[in-house]
Amino acid sequence: MSHVGQNRLLNNIVSPYGLALFSYAFFLFACLIPPSVYTYYMHEPDLMFLDPATILFYTLCVAAFLAGVWFFEKLFPPGPFVERKFQTRISPTVFLMIPLTIGIVVTMALLFFLVVRNPLIIVFLLSQQGTDLKDAVRFEIQGNLNFAPLMLTGIIWWAFWRSYDLGLQGWRNRLVNITLIVAAFSVLATATLILSRDILMVIVCGLVILFVVRRSATKPVSLKFVLGTGTAIALSVTLLFFAFSFLRGSDSSGDQVYQLLGYTAASYNRLAAIVNGNLRYPFADRGLYLSSFVAFNHTLNQFVPMGRLMDWPEHLEVWGAEFGAVTRAGLDGRFIWSGVFGYIFSDLGWFSLPFVFGYGMLYGVVWNWIRLGKVLGVVLYPCVGFCVLFWIGDNYLLDSQPVNLLVVAIILGAYESVCVRQRNVLLPVPPGG
Repeated sequence: MSHVGQNRLLNNIVSPYGLALFSYAFFLFACLIPPSVYTYYMHEPDLMFLDPATILFYTLCVAAFLAGVWFFEKLFPPGPFVERKFQTRISPTVFLMIPLTIGIVVTMALLFFLVVRNPLIIVFLLSQQGTDLKDAVRFEIQGNLNFAPLMLTGIIWWAFWRSYDLGLQGWRNRLVNITLIVAAFSVLATATLILSRDILMVIVCGLVILFVVRRSATKPVSLKFVLGTGTAIALSVTLLFFAFSFLRGSDSSGDQVYQLLGYTAASYNRLAAIVNGNLRYPFADRGLYLSSFVAFNHTLNQFVPMGRLMDWPEHLEVWGAEFGAVTRAGLDGRFIWSGVFGYIFSDLGWFSLPFVFGYGMLYGVVWNWIRLGKVLGVVLYPCVGFCVLFWIGDNYLLDSQPVNLLVVAIILGAYESVCVRQRNVLLPVPPGG
């Protein structure tokens, strides 16, 4: 690869192109795991190993996604990154501290009330009774406690990005950084108490994506930087995953590997079963898996009764039916994920490609927003970027998380319109960018 080509690749490592290729590389790695190794730990047949249909379908989905991003950029060519220099009507430090403080107070207050209402969750946590703990907080997770840390996560991303825009120095910068750390630990405490890997992975991956985007906007990204950052985040996420697995009762190394494979590579084994007709979810072909927000969000269905019009069952019924379907397919029924493309295939089959192409166009929109330094991009892109890295999991892009973050972004945008007078400074595109 030429030096210019290498620079271009490195400077786009967290763009939709780079993130998609990273996920694709992990998919290929999963398809190359020796069946003897996979079956030894997972106790199920390895259906994905060099399976032509699975590899073809996944490859076409990645190509359709990238084509969607490319097509949007052809329609609306992206310009150079924009750094938004602000002149705030209040102190820049206060400007950042107000949303951060509100987010921290709300999250910690809800966490306090959760412990007061369910004091046994501390006992469950310390005694590694993960199942009992999840049952104890299931209702709260579906309500405010699920929204509060996500709201604070969006505020953290916004404040992290805007602190650079405002160019804070000295004690002001230290105060904001300390508050960001406190906010991050608030999210971490919430995720730990309810044993939610999703919340933890979203904030960690989102911060890394923001950091690399910001770095690539101002200076060339070196191979050493990419490898160092990638190794650090991989080790951090893996260690946190193992820590959560330990709290859920997995103490032996074999159980830890079983959990790790079950939440990662096993998804592609279920994808292989779906593509080859060995696994069919009971409610497939009804559009349920294209967007769980549209299908199951009660607030939305009060205004647009999609569930009643389409005769869709409740979320718990759909979710519970997946366990039996996976078991009947001869796979471990404790792991039901078939990856984003597996769920889309369940509804659309090989006609999934146009839908994934639309995914790509949506990513092109959000990528353009963050290049322009808009609030919508700063808050949404870390989340949708995580969704690409999490193609092994559920169809999160059209789930409630991005929608909730969209609400947070709109609120922060309104806050900025009141508190900020701004001027834009175009930054030069890094060499090879």
